[in-house]
Amino acid sequence: MIRIFYRVLFVLFLAAGALQGVAQNTDVSVWVVDSELSESTVNDGDDSVVFDFEEDIGWGLSFNRHWTRSFSTELSLQKYGAEMNVTPEGEGQVDVGDLEVTSLTLMGQWHFRRDSRLSPYVGAGLSLMRGEFEFAPDVVEDPAPEQITLEREIGYALSFGANVNLTDHLALTGEMKFTPWDARERDGLQLDEPVEVDPVTFSAGVRFRF
Repeated sequence: MIRIFYRVLFVLFLAAGALQGVAQNTDVSVWVVDSELSESTVNDGDDSVVFDFEEDIGWGLSFNRHWTRSFSTELSLQKYGAEMNVTPEGEGQVDVGDLEVTSLTLMGQWHFRRDSRLSPYVGAGLSLMRGEFEFAPDVVEDPAPEQITLEREIGYALSFGANVNLTDHLALTGEMKFTPWDARERDGLQLDEPVEVDPVTFSAGVRFRF
């Protein structure tokens, strides 16, 4: 699956390079990232467990290449996390540890009114999601591991955002991005089913144009 992701990345950049009106400019952006992770119910044997999250602020970096006035391709990295709480059936909520999420997306973006002060855009493409979960010290029992690595998953990504152009080389930007993700433990020892995390991120940043 990882090979497929990189092959699609290569093909998308080749296709973009064939478009007319090459190279308006290049953007490099830094982001502050907030997230909303889905509450989900997982069946574990004969019992059900509700998973909920208390999200933390994260960060992001992106590289955006404009090939025409309206079309660009963006490679973006986001890292964020959350405290995970579980509620076993018939019991109270327990803080079980911290989830750390890494999201890599490759997207095509379509920009509107790019020469205006406010320029919205929409995006669609591929996502590569991965994560790690670290148990809270008081819930670990020997010989359970203190940390779990989650399987990588390739999916799709959708985004909507807008740039506020301050100068020819500087803009403020905001974006909402949806990256569906079913978190599965790599070795499959803890749960019978994946946890539907399905992150929605809300980001604010600064774009530097060259």
